[in-house]
This record gives sequence, C-alpha cells and structure tokens, in this order.
Amino acid sequence: MAAKKNRTDQRAAATAGEPKAKQKKNTAGFDPGKKLIRNLNIVLFALSFVLYFNSLSSSWALDDYGVIKEIPFVQQGFAGIDDILTTGYRTGLTTADNDLYRPLSKVAFAIEWWLSPESPGLHHFFNVIFFGLSVVLLFRMLRMYMSSSLLIPFLASALFALHPLHTEVVANIKGRDDILCFLFFTLAAIRYHQYVSTRSGKHLIIGSVWFFLSFLSKESAITFAAAIPLMLWFFHPSFELKSIAKVGGTLLGVTLLFLIIRMTVLDGASGGVPVVDNYIAGIDSPVTQRTTAIYIAGIYLIKLFVPYQLVCDQSMNELPVVGAGDWRFLLSLAVFLALTVFAIMRLRQRHVLSFSILYFLITFSLVSNVVILIGTNYGERLLYAPSLGLCIALAWLIAAFIQKEEGAASILSSFFKANRKAVITVAVIAIPFAGITINRNAEWSDNDTLYATDKAKAPESAKLRFYYANEITQSTRLDVYQRGSKERLQIVNEALPDFRKAVEIYPAYGLAIQKLGEMYFEKGMNDSADYWYRQAIKVNPGQAMIRNNYGRFLFNAGKMDDADFQFTMALRLNPGYADALNNKAGSLGMKASAYVMLSQKYPAASDKFNKRAFDLFNQSLEYSLKAIAYSPDYIQAYETTALTYTNLGDQANANKYRSLANEARKRNGK
Repeated sequence: MAAKKNRTDQRAAATAGEPKAKQKKNTAGFDPGKKLIRNLNIVLFALSFVLYFNSLSSSWALDDYGVIKEIPFVQQGFAGIDDILTTGYRTGLTTADNDLYRPLSKVAFAIEWWLSPESPGLHHFFNVIFFGLSVVLLFRMLRMYMSSSLLIPFLASALFALHPLHTEVVANIKGRDDILCFLFFTLAAIRYHQYVSTRSGKHLIIGSVWFFLSFLSKESAITFAAAIPLMLWFFHPSFELKSIAKVGGTLLGVTLLFLIIRMTVLDGASGGVPVVDNYIAGIDSPVTQRTTAIYIAGIYLIKLFVPYQLVCDQSMNELPVVGAGDWRFLLSLAVFLALTVFAIMRLRQRHVLSFSILYFLITFSLVSNVVILIGTNYGERLLYAPSLGLCIALAWLIAAFIQKEEGAASILSSFFKANRKAVITVAVIAIPFAGITINRNAEWSDNDTLYATDKAKAPESAKLRFYYANEITQSTRLDVYQRGSKERLQIVNEALPDFRKAVEIYPAYGLAIQKLGEMYFEKGMNDSADYWYRQAIKVNPGQAMIRNNYGRFLFNAGKMDDADFQFTMALRLNPGYADALNNKAGSLGMKASAYVMLSQKYPAASDKFNKRAFDLFNQSLEYSLKAIAYSPDYIQAYETTALTYTNLGDQANANKYRSLANEARKRNGK
C-alpha cells in the first residue's frame, strides 16, 4: 500500500490545471539557471522599452497638467516634498483636493523636475523604465508563486508588457501612480512569499514597507490586501493558515495606517463625484446606477480581449444609462456570473483559471463603480492591474492547449525552441498588440493630438468636446494675435461649437459655460459674456477657477469692486490659487492708484489719500508675494510685485523683482 501523502506533498503534486507532462518534467528537479533567467529578464525589459520608445518624445497631455504642470510643489523640487506629503493629490494652482492622497508619484515628479525643469521627456523616460522594471519584477513574482513552470510566468509577463490598454498608464506621465502601485505590489508579494517559505520576520517587515509604498502610490492598493493572501493560498506549496493569517494581519495593519494618514491629510470636505466625470453619479436610482456600472464592466471585458478604438474618455453622454431589463446589462451580468461560478467550482482544485478570475474580480471591484462610485465611469488605466488576471489565464491556456508540454532549457535560444508553439502564439498576438500600442502612444503625444483624435472616437463626450476647445483657446495661443484680429477670432469661432455642444450635452458643465463667457468677451459681446459667467457661477458656485475668470472679465470691464469680490471668493475656495492671488494683488493695486490720482486732484486731502494708497499697495504686495511663494515661476506675479514696489518708491526691490521675472522667463523658455 502506498504511503499516504502529507499536505505539502499533495499541494506540490496538485498544481491544478497544469499539463501533466510539464508537472513531471519540472518536478524532476530541472533548474533553468541564472543565465537563462537573466536573459529572459532582458527580453522582457527590452520588449517593454521598445513598445513605448516612441512615447519618449511626447509632451505633456491630459492629467499631466493637474499633477505636474499646475502643481507648484512639484516645480519646487526637493523643497516641495514636505508640501506634497501633506496635501491632496491634485492640490495646486487652481484646486484644493480633499479626495485623493497619492504623494509618491508626485515626489518622483518633483525630483525629476529638479533634475531637469520643464522636461516631459525625462518623466516619460522614467515611466518607461519603471514599467519595464515592473514587468521584470512581475516575472520574478510569478516564478515564485508558480514555481512548477517557467513558461507560464514568462508568457504572462510578456502579455502584460504587450497589452495596449496599458498605453494610458505608460504614455501619459500621470500614469506613474498606477505603475508604482503595481511595482510595489509585486515587491510586497515576493517578500510575503519569502516569509511564508522561511518564517523570517524580516521578510514580513520588508513586505509591509513595500505594501505601504504601494498605498502611497495609489489607493487602489487596498485590493492587493485580498489578492496577496489569495495568491499564497492558491500557489504556495507549504501553505499554512497560521502563516497566511500573519500576512493578512500585516496587510490589514498597513491598510489602517495608510487610511489614518490619509484622513489626517485630507481633513476637508470631499468634493464628491462630478457628474460630468462619472455620469453614473447623476442617475437617481441606486439600482440603475449598478446596472449601468455592470454594463460598463462588460465593455471593459471586451476591451481586455479586443483593445481597439482606445479612448481617454467615455463620460457623459458617450455611454447610455442601462436599466435592469436592458439586454446589454443582462448579457454583461450573465458573463460575470458565469466567470464567478466557474472560479468557485474550481476553487478547491486551486485551478490557475480560478485564480485568474478571482484576482481580476478583486482588483477590478474598487474601480468598477459597482461597490462604490469613483471619479470616473470609464478609464482604460483602471484595467492596468486587473489585466494581469487575463494575462495569466491566456498564458496558462497557451501552455496547456497549444504548447501542451513545457520544454526545459538552460539557454535562451533553447528555451524558445523547446517552447516554440507557445512563443509563436504570443508572437502572433504581439503583432497587432504592438501595432496598436505604438500607434496609441503617438496619439498621446500632446493634448492637440489626443483631443482631436479621441473627440472623433467619442463625439458625445462633453469632456472631450470641452478639452479640445479649451486647448485651442489657451491664452498662450490667443495672445499671439491682437484682440479682435481676424486670426484670433478664427480660433474663437472654431472653438465655440464644441463649447456649445459640451453645454448641450451637460447643461450644468460650469467650466464649459464659463468658457462661453470668455469666448463672447473675445468677440466683444460683453452682455452675453456676463450672462454666461453668471450662469457658470450659478451651476458651480464652488469652482475657484470660474470665480477667478469672471473676476478677470469684470476687471477688464472696469468693474473693480465686483472683480475684487470674485477674486476674494476664489481665494476662499482655494487659498493657494496663485493666479487669483496675483489678480487680487492687481485689483488692490488699481484701487491704490486711484487714491494716488485723488491725492493729486485734491491736494488738501492728499495725506489721507496717500495713506490709503500706501496701505493698499502693501496689501497688494502681500498677495503677489504669496502668489510667488505658491508658484515660483509665475512671471506675472514678479511683474506685479515690481510695479507695486515702484509705486511705493522702493526702486531697489522693484529692480530685484524685475530681474527675478526675467530669470523666470528664461527658466520657462520665454
């Protein structure tokens, strides 16, 4: 009678779902060797780098402005790190963020800015480097957890590198948060595996540090607190409930620590979920919110398998509201239920496909809008970590049904030859995937290209309509031409239909409404401009940018008191808003100049008028100097300060700040 196998022997022999021939070959003691592993790492890193090489020449795009270009703390380099660690993710020139806390990527951006200011290419380079490194670490992690195979971890890592859905993360600099979050997850998973294998406490501690850094990169790391124990339960040959419970306890402890820090930093009221960003938030029925979210989850599944027509936004009104009786919801629900049932049925066998499905469902849950509503209803970046589930599943299917028997080898060429069926299959997948990736990278090259391309793909997206029109009417573009000139009005007239369409799609779109005000002001239609600015404030009274822009319009119209009120309101909403600070300084300066003129007109009361002017000029200085403190490269704030010192008769300081303005121009290439 054969001896009864112990639990460890059973786990080692029952890597469910792996080809029997492969199990036999790998349990025979085959060691691939360090040289082969090193060369496979090189292949994976090179693949990752080549796929995104054309992104290195790209400029800033989309969210890069909201986390780098419009964030003074980032542009202060090392000096801004303390502020980065103690403020919300998007706190900057125009906003105060109490919703997101992701300081780590911004710290990296600050260091890179210190190394080379205004250099998007450097940020893109590090995005590609960190992505390649994460693919290599993924390969290492999968080799540890799926130790009876070398082929499946390699194929899964290669597919992860190839997947076009990752372009939004890698080709957009802002995607660093996703890259670092996933990278530190792999490092944490490696260390937790080593802890379960050795029971050495140092691995538990180091793993927890990596997991904490994953949290500091992006809040979605919370899903890894469930994914890591799941991986250990599925794949570790010496699994014991006690050791995995300790891992789970440390994961929970790190999670609580991060949440406490996050709550401490984000001590203001949440801004809520804007309907224009996530139209599900505007659906009255909680049931219909979930049925619509499940329908969109089905779209995500399709994109995972067929990553075609990639687009940066499909918010209101590009996607429909879908009710419980709609076939699109029912089909999506049926697919997800079928996947869940299959995963549960194969759970006891610890089947690779069961793990792949459960990993996907866990990591996708937080961003699906089914559990909680998040800041967007659609974003391809949200599938970055969840896509690993598909990559592992495809790798297993290729190994099990196409390769059938994993070939052993000690050198790279032999490995590819021994597993040529699997390698050829992935190569066939790689051709269209690589083509889509490289082409999509080019579409992410700058805002002009991205918005023009994606507006054509999603014409009913209010945000894309607004983004495109807003981009072509930036002051840096309009100010090239004289106000009222044919060229300037041509730009305005090109943008107006998209602004109108954005407001037609979403009548409460405050930013688009106030841009209508700006456009009508450009056309000299001041009554229409004032109407639209007031409408913008009516629908979005808490938007500091709208208040500030309306104040500028009023200032130009000569309504100084009304302008000053709007600047004051903008600063109440966002005390660190550099543009509003400088505009407030300018408003006070104009009031002071008016008192100077009164002192000249009425000599008998000149002392009183001059004192009032002196006080107002000094108040103006306080605001313009604050603007400089928040935004050290803000040229106009230096000029405002220099002018104020001139009015105060302090020529030395006036010359100093004119010189600083010139230095800021040089730094900005102006």
